[in-house]
Amino acid sequence: MLSDAQWGELEPLIEACRPKAKTPPKELRRTISAILWRH
Repeated sequence: MLSDAQWGELEPLIEACRPKAKTPPKELRRTISAILWRH
């Protein structure tokens, strides 16, 4: 699970590169945490 500090650093980077037309998922933090946990 991402800490608040880790998420605070990642969130602006993720939002900067996400396609603008995509609807943001409700659980973006949880999704990113799961991806990082798997790899």
